[in-house]
Amino acid sequence: MALGISTIVLLILSALVLPWIEPETFPDVLTALWYTTTAVLSVGFGDVVPQTLGGKLYTMIVLYGFGIGLIASLIGKAFDSIGLFRKHRERGDLVYEGKDHIIIIDWSHKAINAIKEIFSKDENVEVVIIDNIEKTQIVDDRIHYVKGDATDDKVLTKANILKCKAVLIFADDGIHDQMLTDGKSLIIATTVERMAPNVHITVEVEREEHVQNFKHIQVDNFILSDATIAKLAVGSILK
Repeated sequence: MALGISTIVLLILSALVLPWIEPETFPDVLTALWYTTTAVLSVGFGDVVPQTLGGKLYTMIVLYGFGIGLIASLIGKAFDSIGLFRKHRERGDLVYEGKDHIIIIDWSHKAINAIKEIFSKDENVEVVIIDNIEKTQIVDDRIHYVKGDATDDKVLTKANILKCKAVLIFADDGIHDQMLTDGKSLIIATTVERMAPNVHITVEVEREEHVQNFKHIQVDNFILSDATIAKLAVGSILK
């Protein structure tokens, strides 16, 4: 912020000073601003150059001595900010502020297949993944990652659950006990339904007999685990 302000001040100040130092070459502020900008960016076109000793000294000392350094620092800061944003995005630290998106719980091959299916049906919809993995390699601008426990209200709020279109809860592949897997899905579905009762919820269950345990909450679709899970899950949302 300070670098940006300093750069703007330098450009404006120089645009005012140069016409005073060398009015023949810089008859107006706009001409001086044009020269100042091209000088500090090191892209001088040669159409306007100072002719007097005062103009040349000002250019060498102020514009070249300080201006180019300020611009270089500003550009470096901008690249650092872009890199930091990308790092936070990959780590799931950012708050998602979009709407009408689809939230997918747990990053897995099923989630990847579901995303492909979603994008094939809707070119504009965005997807938010909620998981606890340390880092995700996001390859599409429409895919966003929020790190955390999907039963945590704060995490669901970061994913902007109140404005989402639907939630897909896939069975956790990292849990090998089907009872525990469906139990986790039940807790997540209960939390989602409590926070956003009007959101469409699709849940993958490992065992069909566990479906009855979800009856106390409003789940729109149940999908039994099989090879076509991703297509069925997406089909329940994007009809």
